[in-house]
Amino acid sequence: MKKIIVKRLNENGSVLQITLIAFLIFTFSLTVCLTTIKQNVTLYHYIDILMEQKNLEIMLTRYYIEEMENSILLSDSYDIDDYAITYLVDHMGEYYDISTTISTTEYSYGFNMSITLDTYEVTSFAYTEE
Repeated sequence: MKKIIVKRLNENGSVLQITLIAFLIFTFSLTVCLTTIKQNVTLYHYIDILMEQKNLEIMLTRYYIEEMENSILLSDSYDIDDYAITYLVDHMGEYYDISTTISTTEYSYGFNMSITLDTYEVTSFAYTEE
């Protein structure tokens, strides 16, 4: 009789241990899954910001070249929506040296570029630290 009671206590202990291990595995899996989802959302946000910056740089370069072709490119600054864009133009004889600063609520950065006057090609492009 005593062996039966001890055996049943051991069975109950085994069931509790298995339940605890299953709960811990489930909790670990859920934590890993939610962390992965959060990191993916953060990465997609950063990718959107990078694409936004790339498109803005392309549009600004096109604007600079169109202004050089049609008139004189002068230094200026714009505040459009959440963007604050400032560019300084230096006429160096055969090319323009343009320093651009872009600021938003999320980021701020700048870049320098040189554009030739005869072919309107971008000969140098470099990011600057803000």
